[in-house]
Amino acid sequence: MHSAISGEKGSALTIYSFETLPSTQRWLIEKIASSQVEPPCAVIAELQTDGVGSRGNRWIGKRGNFFASVAIPSSMLPADLPLGATSIYFAFLMKKTVEKAGSPVWLKWPNDLYLEDRKIGGCITAKKGADMIVGIGVNLVDAPRGFGVLGLKIAPMELLETFLENLENPPSWKQIFSNYRIEFEKSKNYSTHIGDETVQLRDAVLQNDGSLMIGKRRVVSSR
Repeated sequence: MHSAISGEKGSALTIYSFETLPSTQRWLIEKIASSQVEPPCAVIAELQTDGVGSRGNRWIGKRGNFFASVAIPSSMLPADLPLGATSIYFAFLMKKTVEKAGSPVWLKWPNDLYLEDRKIGGCITAKKGADMIVGIGVNLVDAPRGFGVLGLKIAPMELLETFLENLENPPSWKQIFSNYRIEFEKSKNYSTHIGDETVQLRDAVLQNDGSLMIGKRRVVSSR
């Protein structure tokens, strides 16, 4: 089943809703590739059984958590958004969406949503032709051991609709970055993965395009 909401410039942004999907992001990618759906659009599932996580990992969660993906034409993105910063951009928009709902989450570089010291969600972006597909997962009610739960009394569809409202008039990368560069200091207490290597972020320097300088090495988010 699906429903429609108003999109940017009066266009119709369709939300496809399912009880269960293996992966909302893969569903969107496959349907767009076969011309069965057209961006801008979004898909949400009550349960996701084989979601896409960082570094090829699976993002699994129980029914009641947030599993959604959004596809928008790259032309709808801010002109100043560096391609390598898309994960930061969309993850920060989701952070602001969750904050608006009443939770003090923060963004660990480049795409992980944290509540205090536990990961509660994240964003994965994929550019396919002229479109950007963003997969988002948030633990609303349940989490695997070692992860956190947002714990807000908010319906997943409400969270998605609020996120999409933010995309109707998307802030510039400059606006996002000016806020994120302050919050980035929290990331320095953690590490990130570069390929199969775990790298500490304590000495990382955030660049204007969202990349990091760690020593003499420049690191760009590939998620």
